[in-house]
Amino acid sequence: MAELNTPSIPYDMYESPQEVVIIIPLGWVKKESIEVKIENYRIQVKWFRLAPQLKESCIPIQEECYRWPIELEIEIPPQVYFDRIHSKLTLDNTLQIIVPKALVPDKIQLEVEYENKK
Repeated sequence: MAELNTPSIPYDMYESPQEVVIIIPLGWVKKESIEVKIENYRIQVKWFRLAPQLKESCIPIQEECYRWPIELEIEIPPQVYFDRIHSKLTLDNTLQIIVPKALVPDKIQLEVEYENKK
């Protein structure tokens, strides 16, 4: 059985104190074909590009545009708000995934309570 030859997919990742932003240029991809899920501190993105509709008489001379299912996994830090992660597909067909970080203070002052037993 032949293995599916998935291409290496480039993406950019940016970080600020508040969030991690992942940018994936997709090109020729419809929103309906994109699936994003999170599992084991990894964002899994799957999508596919459709082949162009051409006349039956057209035969390929050169095909370099990958048009089959594509998968990408990106590791994310554990201190994030998982329920606030969101994504959007921009007008230029770039998928943006925004991962809000959980703010972890350097130190916390706790008040000691007195238990009054009666």
